[in-house]
Amino acid sequence: MVLKALMEEGGHARFVGGCVRDALIGIDSEDIDIATDLLPGAVLQGLERAGITAIPTGLDHGTVTAVCGHRRFEITSLRVDVISHGRHAEVAFTHDWELDAARRDFTFNALYLDPNGELVDPVGGLADLARRHVRFIGQAEDRLREDRLRVLRYFRFYARFGDDNPDEEALAACVRWADRLDTLSVERVQKEMLLLLGTENPVPALRLMAETGVLAAITGENTDIERLQRMLSLRRSSDALLRFAALLGGEAGAMRRLAGKWRFSNKQKERLACMTGGEVTAGLDANASRALLYRLGTEAVVDQAMLLASCAGRLDEYQTCFDAAEGWVKPQFPLSGHDLRAHGMSEGAEIGRQLREMEERWIASGFTLSRTELLTSLRRDT
Repeated sequence: MVLKALMEEGGHARFVGGCVRDALIGIDSEDIDIATDLLPGAVLQGLERAGITAIPTGLDHGTVTAVCGHRRFEITSLRVDVISHGRHAEVAFTHDWELDAARRDFTFNALYLDPNGELVDPVGGLADLARRHVRFIGQAEDRLREDRLRVLRYFRFYARFGDDNPDEEALAACVRWADRLDTLSVERVQKEMLLLLGTENPVPALRLMAETGVLAAITGENTDIERLQRMLSLRRSSDALLRFAALLGGEAGAMRRLAGKWRFSNKQKERLACMTGGEVTAGLDANASRALLYRLGTEAVVDQAMLLASCAGRLDEYQTCFDAAEGWVKPQFPLSGHDLRAHGMSEGAEIGRQLREMEERWIASGFTLSRTELLTSLRRDT
């Protein structure tokens, strides 16, 4: 429907980039990009004629977002870079598809698919994708000069698609640009690094980043890639934030500093702080594990156990914790302030103190004491 609207406006349109690349290797893609030889104003007009919601996302760079049903399509007019600042370029629009392809980053991101299903491959991206080779279009140095974030994007795509033979020209260029990454937006750095850490196995890419000096340049902290490797070897699910903690060796100060530098959300910072809370220890029994799950929540307990287990690369000393967390549903404490008032206790701090004491007693029982048993013990105490 979106392609039809653009063609009815007199233009040509093709799917491009990640959605084409991923489709070729059988991966679903959430991001759908479309390239067109229409100017942004004509794109807006064509979408509006077709009754499709159009958002002028970035008209200066030729980008319009179309919302069709539950899908979003990012439509960009063919363009060439006129002036590059190493972050964002000033562009001019063109009708030349090959010039548009030449300004993109990697060969397999310059694959186009037209409405008839014909694949257009102007820079040899299909062959590189088939052999899992991450290669810059043209001269790597030129692509990095246009946008130095591509240094990090290179390693992210290497983590996803790379073979055992990284592109020598790309690596050499990344080495030369490693000390020029400090001007990048920290939000862009954070996004790229969390995407990299979230890949199936980020370790080979991170090792290359360490060898080229890129990892030290963007973190400014000591890193422990071997600890991350041990975490991955545990064969338990771990997300990007937990892997971030392992990469920094579980060192609370480094985690706090880099989370601040990269402007993590408050929720992310709180989770990182919980990871090093120290409540989980080796060899906890089932009751102690359930007590921690009740107090801290499943995520915090599993995070702490995973981070500790990654030290030795073995789960056995924390297996009881993991077992208790499986299917954990937090039980409801059976007493309330109303119950205590009904048994003659006056309002004030004493009710809060007694409730906390009863709750601790209930937790220590393995959550087995009933409301009646708790009230009976309360009467005995008072």
